[in-house]
Amino acid sequence: MRDFETFITYVLVCYDDTDMTKKEAIKYTKMYNKLFPNLWGGGDSLDREKVLQLIDMARGDALAKKHKEEEVA
Repeated sequence: MRDFETFITYVLVCYDDTDMTKKEAIKYTKMYNKLFPNLWGGGDSLDREKVLQLIDMARGDALAKKHKEEEVA
């Protein structure tokens, strides 16, 4: 199993072109491990992809919320 810091670095390097922050990588890796502990593959590529999906969903939610607030204003 990869240690936590190594996995975070792995995620950041693989998705360098997404403007992902280290804070996001840490937050959503912890979330993935908490929500789906039985799916954790030891820090493999599937884990990396699932963390990216969580980040994308969070960014999408934030964008939708911002858009909705702008509509109301």
